[in-house]
Amino acid sequence: MKHIFKLFRWVNISIIILSMSLVLLFLVSPLLGLAWFEYGLCPGKFLLLVLATVFITIGGNIVNDIYDVNADNLNKPGKNIIGRQVSVSTAWILYWAFTISGILLGTLLSFMLNQINYGLIFLFSAGLLWFYSQKYQCQPLVGNIVVSFLTVISFGLVWLFQFFALSGEAEIFTSIQGNFRIVNRMILIYMGFAFITSLIREIIKDIEDFKGDDRYGCRTFAVVYGIKRAKLLASIVSWIGAFSVLSIQFYFYKLGYDLHLWYFFILDGLFVLLLLKIHKADESKKFSAVSGLIKLIMLFGVLSMMLFYFY
Repeated sequence: MKHIFKLFRWVNISIIILSMSLVLLFLVSPLLGLAWFEYGLCPGKFLLLVLATVFITIGGNIVNDIYDVNADNLNKPGKNIIGRQVSVSTAWILYWAFTISGILLGTLLSFMLNQINYGLIFLFSAGLLWFYSQKYQCQPLVGNIVVSFLTVISFGLVWLFQFFALSGEAEIFTSIQGNFRIVNRMILIYMGFAFITSLIREIIKDIEDFKGDDRYGCRTFAVVYGIKRAKLLASIVSWIGAFSVLSIQFYFYKLGYDLHLWYFFILDGLFVLLLLKIHKADESKKFSAVSGLIKLIMLFGVLSMMLFYFY
């Protein structure tokens, strides 16, 4: 069970659960002027949404590791789980169990909100994760963009399903319509932040996995264009991220969100440190440290949503 739990990538799953919870409780609800679970998604329906997202993500992680068995034997000798602690056949069973469960739970939630068509979002996400593992993962930059896009979906899903849950309560829906604009903007800001940081991490991950990907014909950006150019690309995206954070700070300043303004100086410092580490990285351990720093940036960015509660 311990090895299966590791296979799920519990750190990433924990960040997804934390992000979705903070989006609903500390971003959407305060900006709409609503108490937690006062209107819209009840705890049960929100749990369905989180479980659907998490199950599909776990399925995606598993199928990705299945197709990466050979490369991981070289990139992470002794650390890969599939083929050692967990058999490939067991991994396939887990993949189908979690993926199908996630799609069914998402479809059930969509049906409960009278938006059955939105169940296709979960089917689309599962399908995209499958194609990513089979095809997109080994295409220069395309795979990085696909997985980064999938990372930000969870942010948008919370607001999307909360919106439709609120639309069924005509009186309250009408009274809070004026706040939808600011919620939309904040959701887009955090989705953009998540996309950029995820893209940086995926590029760095390709550099870490260079040897195995090159040997087994996975044509990632690092393999096709070389590690130096991959580092340059990671630096460029990191600069975009740093300037984006500064722009967001200025926007918060204009809105009078002083807590966010000062909090984001932490992210400014972390991006400077990230740029320095990317520049100095020249071996696998150093790139692993860069990847860890990116996760820290993601965490601090997500936690900033809590500040909306205090306005």
